[in-house]
Amino acid sequence: MKKYVIKCGKMVDGTGKKAVYNTFVVVQNQRIVRVSNDIRDLGTDLQIVDASNCTVIPGLIDAHKHVMNCGGSGMGVGLDYRQIKTNIAEMAKGGVTSVLDLGSANIIPTVERILGSDTKIFNAISILTCKGGYPQEYMPRKFYRMGAVVECETKNDIEKAIKKLYNKGVAAIKTAIVSRTFDGKPQKNWTQRQLKCLTDTAHGYGLNVCAHITYVDDYEMAADCGVDSVHHAAFDGVVEQRVQEKMIQNNIIFVPTVSLGSLIIRGLRGKWIYQDWYQPAINQKIRMNMENFTEAYFNAKPEEPIEGFFINVTKRELENVVNIQFENIKRYVELGGEIAMGTDSALGFSLHNTPVEEIRLLNAAGLTFEETIRASTLKSAKVFVNGDLEKDITKIDDINMVIIDGQIVHRRN
Repeated sequence: MKKYVIKCGKMVDGTGKKAVYNTFVVVQNQRIVRVSNDIRDLGTDLQIVDASNCTVIPGLIDAHKHVMNCGGSGMGVGLDYRQIKTNIAEMAKGGVTSVLDLGSANIIPTVERILGSDTKIFNAISILTCKGGYPQEYMPRKFYRMGAVVECETKNDIEKAIKKLYNKGVAAIKTAIVSRTFDGKPQKNWTQRQLKCLTDTAHGYGLNVCAHITYVDDYEMAADCGVDSVHHAAFDGVVEQRVQEKMIQNNIIFVPTVSLGSLIIRGLRGKWIYQDWYQPAINQKIRMNMENFTEAYFNAKPEEPIEGFFINVTKRELENVVNIQFENIKRYVELGGEIAMGTDSALGFSLHNTPVEEIRLLNAAGLTFEETIRASTLKSAKVFVNGDLEKDITKIDDINMVIIDGQIVHRRN
């Protein structure tokens, strides 16, 4: 279709403005050329995409995903080319039209190009970490050899690793600021000098730095050392207001990924994998893993870790994670901090078509519906794109696809 009109029941443009109703979006040569409230202005013989019973929003941007993860309780469960292709297809069904893949293997950009994708995929490829740092406590060494993790010790190591990733065309630099293991033991972590070297080097190449953080004691280091976004809400306590204010002052975007824990707990408690209505797009190996994960959850005592789960936390701690994370999000929102949507898919029952759960939780944490869409579009883009992104829907460059109820009703030719 060279020219068509989307008939909107309700439209939210992603800028934070209030929703508008019963309006028409005119698309010509893949570009939005006009938004009008009167169909009589649009001429005749137009093809209509009827979304009159829907809320029309820009394509969602997921600022934290792992395309090679497929669900279940461990790293790389059920991983094969066919499942990766399914993962990619599932993103579009969830309304995600752009995604930041924050940590995969060296080969994944090539695999993604070969398999093809309606969703635009931006890669970070490797997690850059200090020697012996996170994620060494649970990540098998084979993934290091595949390029999913690169350890750096000296200034030269850091500069060399970032230059190599820049030459590969990454969209952002992924690192981790983690000072202890899941069971409370000290964890080798960056020094401030090392981390400042990393952020300065990345910024010199025009790349934003995304930091994996999970413990309250580590957020201040991100604020002090030039990190652009922090990923994951702390699950061991509430970050001090003083630290959150420093993060906001330094324009750090918070990507809480709270739906990951929420979907894991809901899926386990509800025994979703045994329910007829639950038909995820996963292979048999992942399904069996989810069944074993569910059984291990119900067999575990409150003070015991869940057998086979890739992180070593007790069942009671896991069940309380979402409550603590939710409080951290609420406070950041109340203080006026910037929030972006990311799902951290796919682990547990958080799969590649579940961004709506993250949006629902952000809304419950204090964002208005319009603000949640902004967090899931413009703010998510700011995680890995530099420049002024404060555009309204009439200035968006192009339209890759139109998705209604999980179905692509129009895609770029």
